[in-house]
Amino acid sequence: MSKEKFDWKALFVNVDKSQVEEDSKAKKVVEKAKPSQNFPDSPKSTTQFPKVTPKQDLSESVLASIIEMYEAGFEGLNQPGYDFYEFFKAIQSVGSNDPQMYKMALTMAQSVDSKITKSSLLEQSDFYIAEIEKVHQKYEGQGKSKKEQIQNAQKVKKENLVAEISSLEKQLRDIQNQISSKKKDLQSIDINMLAEVSEIDQKITANDVAKSKILDTIMVVVNGINKNI
Repeated sequence: MSKEKFDWKALFVNVDKSQVEEDSKAKKVVEKAKPSQNFPDSPKSTTQFPKVTPKQDLSESVLASIIEMYEAGFEGLNQPGYDFYEFFKAIQSVGSNDPQMYKMALTMAQSVDSKITKSSLLEQSDFYIAEIEKVHQKYEGQGKSKKEQIQNAQKVKKENLVAEISSLEKQLRDIQNQISSKKKDLQSIDINMLAEVSEIDQKITANDVAKSKILDTIMVVVNGINKNI
């Protein structure tokens, strides 16, 4: 029943006198039940799925949000009238997975709807399981598609960056070659200039020597004129 709310736990406790003895036995079974027979605690919702230990790389917050989505979806699938969903809620409201609780839950369910049977509950459960599987497949497909898109985009970005880096490295090599060539040109300029400067220096020196030589010779003649004539 999608709108009607039954206090199934109260129904189990407040049974008629003919069921007192059976109820008492069931309580003893529950008290002695092993921890593995108990439904997981559900502080948020009585329809909470069994607790799952997250994988080491799975965020607990992500897991909690997805579980909450499934729980809300499960509740949204609730069909009109009493069906597997109400039976599921009844079992979880008791908080025990003891076999006796299932028998009591079925008895209470049949008091609400006489058409409820083990077979009808199992048949109805198939509907919920199938719908949940559909949701799982849908979101799994969407998730894988989105993941593939991101990975493809990442691949393209990497390829583009690798190409850009390769181009820049080539440009860098070209620049380094140009720098090396310019350094050689710079060195050759110094060598060529030194040779030219050396030649000029020699000519300047030779000019001084030649001038001195010719002038010395001239002065000898000048002095001879002054002395001898």
